[in-house]
Amino acid sequence: MSDVFNANVITQVRQVIQTCQQIVYDFLDRRYVVACGVGFKIKGVQQTWIPSIVFSVTRKVPPDRLSPSDLIPKMIQNIATDVIETGEIEALGLNRLLPLRPVRPGASIGHRDGTTGTLSCIVQRGDQRFLLSNNHIVARLNEAKLGDPILQPGTADGGTAADEIGQLAMYAPIRFLENISIAEAMALAQSTDAQGCSGWLKLLLDTLGSLGHSKPTSRVSNDLLNNHVDAALVAPLGNILLDPNIIDIGGPPVGMVEPQLGMRIVKSGRTTGLTEARIVQIDVTVNVKYGDQMARFANQIMTTPFSQPGDSGSLVLDFERRAVGLLFSGSSQITVVNPIKSVLSTFDVELVTA
Repeated sequence: MSDVFNANVITQVRQVIQTCQQIVYDFLDRRYVVACGVGFKIKGVQQTWIPSIVFSVTRKVPPDRLSPSDLIPKMIQNIATDVIETGEIEALGLNRLLPLRPVRPGASIGHRDGTTGTLSCIVQRGDQRFLLSNNHIVARLNEAKLGDPILQPGTADGGTAADEIGQLAMYAPIRFLENISIAEAMALAQSTDAQGCSGWLKLLLDTLGSLGHSKPTSRVSNDLLNNHVDAALVAPLGNILLDPNIIDIGGPPVGMVEPQLGMRIVKSGRTTGLTEARIVQIDVTVNVKYGDQMARFANQIMTTPFSQPGDSGSLVLDFERRAVGLLFSGSSQITVVNPIKSVLSTFDVELVTA
């Protein structure tokens, strides 16, 4: 593409993002729709340079078998749409696998009583270092307590009490869509804010406080129900040595980079090891299944498939070893990633790059 064409496409993408943000919640309620984001339209098997609103569906259904309220129009506000089949999008956390000392990113990790996934990377705040992974891997979907033992490898890979490498230090609570009330959200915000997770919690608390408590069954707005990261920090034990070099990557991350459509990326995961993919959507709002619960995540990254259960927690990087995001969910057709900038700002930490 010429520089002029590049500039035109960038402008168009920004316009599509604005429109997508306006309509996303109406369409996420439609049958089979699990995500809505911005990507280049696919015609047949060929990618075009037409920015479009992309709807991910559990399965494609002929239009004559859908009600009018469930149909996806070909155009929305003069913007092309595209529909891709992804299946259900689930948190990837189960079943590299040996105790590794020093502890290295890309290895198996998990809560003593929970799911096994991948150690993402090492981060720091001041002089204190932490291990980064997913909430659903080391914090058991908000069920764990701060100070709980974290094992490497995780229990699914034979980890025992002798393999404890650290303790749960902090996590970003995941909010689920199942009928959360103002009173319930207030209680969640108050309890988790005390654990040191500020950010969205303070916003939630302030907003709910302004609404009052006269109607405890009122529902929280879409913005307050949105999650942005599935992430948690582990404080390593004093006798545990850490090596920031990611297994099979060839070194630690060298910094961060904003996700871009078409960007080639790589990850090192507990299950599938070193795999490559390409970013196909940005600014995605997606419903993710956690067992029998559903959580909505906004401003996510969707990629071609390069992960399987147990790869959750992997750090996603570009080919210059710059961090892009934190892998946390997917299906057989796609993978979904938290932007790394959101993850780091949630905990006020920085990447360890050496």
